[in-house]
Amino acid sequence: MDGLYSIGETAKIMGISVQTLRNYSNLELLKPQYVDSNTGYRYYSFEQFHYIDRIKYLRNLGVSLSEIDDVLKNGDINKLTYYLGKQKKRIENEMKKLQETCEDIGWYIDYFNFMNSHHLDNIPYIKHLDKRYILSIEFRKEDTIESVETRLVSLRSQPVMSNVRFLRQFGYIADFEELLKKRFCRKEYFIYIKDKTELEPQRYKELPAGEYLCFRARICTDDWNSDLIKKYFSSFQERPAYVIANEHEDNLKEYHNCPYEIQILINDDKKRG
Repeated sequence: MDGLYSIGETAKIMGISVQTLRNYSNLELLKPQYVDSNTGYRYYSFEQFHYIDRIKYLRNLGVSLSEIDDVLKNGDINKLTYYLGKQKKRIENEMKKLQETCEDIGWYIDYFNFMNSHHLDNIPYIKHLDKRYILSIEFRKEDTIESVETRLVSLRSQPVMSNVRFLRQFGYIADFEELLKKRFCRKEYFIYIKDKTELEPQRYKELPAGEYLCFRARICTDDWNSDLIKKYFSSFQERPAYVIANEHEDNLKEYHNCPYEIQILINDDKKRG
């Protein structure tokens, strides 16, 4: 027919499927210019190519068909820019989540590689650590590993925690005096918080920035030595405020006797400031 193109020709020219054009028609997003009453064949005009191209372009940008329908029926540029702005915001949020996920994957890789890059069992070393945040619970006298882990998991599962981003590294705050006696006395059990913005201050604890004396050991076993630590602190008048034991899983089957990095605060940045 003069000036009209069959649905097949239109689909080929516009680089879309015949089914897509039928779907546009069924949704009343774009009706054919002419439908043969005898054959039911659908035909499109050259002028409609512009609308098909716009629909195709907006779909590639992620704008929904219902939003496109609203734009085309109103013919309002302001409405079009509104929906484009909404889609831009959605994509920005998705990109942020993807970036955060990528960072978390990188952190988790580093977590498992940490012990491979630190071969200093029972040998103290000093490093500076930035401020960190944890969600912790008290380790009671009657607690077992099972009971304390269960309580922490239950705490993390509360609705108020649903948007909190955690780093999957567990640890303990330990008693310094007991450590000098080669005894691992747990005071608190914790998990690290990556982003505390969704939490009220009373729900998390801050580990201070500063210099920490560290050593690596399987602290839950007898296979470690406290002599060098005792010697280092023998001249200290003030006892450290924090002893942190960071768990580092070295296999995926059994973790109770895994290695830990013990971090003992020796210089708090706030006090030095």
